[in-house]
Amino acid sequence: MRRLLLLLPFLFLAGAAAPPVTERSFAAYFDTFGLEGSFLLLDVQSGRYTASNLNRCRQGFLPASTFKIPNTLIGLETGAVRDTAEVFRWDGVVRDVEPWNHDMSFGRALRVSCLPCYQQLARRMGPATYDKWLPLLQFGRMVMTPATVDRFWLEGPSRITQFEQIDFLRRLQSGKLPVSARTLQLTTDMLVLARGKNWTLRGKTGWTRQEGRHNGWFVGWVEQQGRVYLFALNAQPKNNGPATDRFVRGRRVITERILQREFGLLK
Repeated sequence: MRRLLLLLPFLFLAGAAAPPVTERSFAAYFDTFGLEGSFLLLDVQSGRYTASNLNRCRQGFLPASTFKIPNTLIGLETGAVRDTAEVFRWDGVVRDVEPWNHDMSFGRALRVSCLPCYQQLARRMGPATYDKWLPLLQFGRMVMTPATVDRFWLEGPSRITQFEQIDFLRRLQSGKLPVSARTLQLTTDMLVLARGKNWTLRGKTGWTRQEGRHNGWFVGWVEQQGRVYLFALNAQPKNNGPATDRFVRGRRVITERILQREFGLLK
């Protein structure tokens, strides 16, 4: 029953009219970093999508740490975490990501993408909370069981496409998710990555490995001069290569270069 409930919203959406999409190739940006991938942008005001590698934009991948966005919303809305200043205590286990080996505020936990912190939050919320909130938020096709409550976004059958990422972000940015104004404000403030004279960049990266293949995300939106542009990038190393620094950095750098050079944003 749980899987059926989570799939129903997307069965409904599948029957909706296809949005207008302009196809372009941004492969050269990925090539520079030894990656292959796809990029999708929605100009909210015009309602038009621009896609590079359209078929891949429709392919589902594990959401990885992009799921920290709905996890943050659920945690704040249910009171599982009080506010962005609440401290998550380090469990003493030394991990490869050095910033995770410290006590930290919830706000910092999102900024450094602290997996142990969010796993602690997931266990605190528990399966019943996810059973209620995953259908409400309609974030991709998440498959959660009690046994996978603290990792179902990192492994297993959960999937989300770039179109679904943007659909979720559009409802978040426009305040159409079923959460309080306080939860929306705290979450969107936590997502700010950079600001310029006339623009603000919000976003979240993600990275997972399944069946030996690395896969990475960068999703978010730009607010610039009264307009909103939502984006979702998904990429992986060519030829099933390792997750080098070019892969780690490339997700955001490629996105920002496309936004700047192809759409005149972040300027």
